Amino acid sequence: MERIIAARFNTTAEAEVVVARMPDLDPADICIFLNSPPGQHGMQELGGDEQEDPETRQAGASAAGGSAAAALAAGAVGALAGPVVAIAAAAVGAYSGSLVGAAAGMGAEPGNGPADERRPGGVMLAVRIALPGHEDRVIAALRAEGALDIESAEGEWRDGDWIDFDPLAAPRLIAPAPDDR
Repeated sequence: MERIIAARFNTTAEAEVVVARMPDLDPADICIFLNSPPGQHGMQELGGDEQEDPETRQAGASAAGGSAAAALAAGAVGALAGPVVAIAAAAVGAYSGSLVGAAAGMGAEPGNGPADERRPGGVMLAVRIALPGHEDRVIAALRAEGALDIESAEGEWRDGDWIDFDPLAAPRLIAPAPDDR
């Protein structure tokens, strides 16, 4: 496994500026590539990254709870008007409650869980740290050029490419320099 420092930029041109400022790095130790936004990596047969959207993991339980509560309430009201009305009211209430419950359980608010830990999309500049003295200099250059995120990783590097890059893995971010906070 190789030590890798990577950073995210908005454009390829921004990443190339950093590369130009470090001419003593071997070109085989530098890799620039596009990381698609979460959900758009096409890793599943029908597209996407995962079997289910992380924001909808609680939707099933919320739908069941909403459905049960609405069915009971509608059934109680319908019982006053007779058994046929009670069954129809319970069915309508269950359906309506499941829709409301599912929507409430989908995590529409930002900051609700695993999606926040995913690596954002953007142009990635990855540098294999072949010599220990290069790491601090690479990090400083990335900071100086306005990298959006800087992360450290261990990975497999072959022929100038980070071949085991996992777009779904949460990045191990390097803290900003004390004067950047």
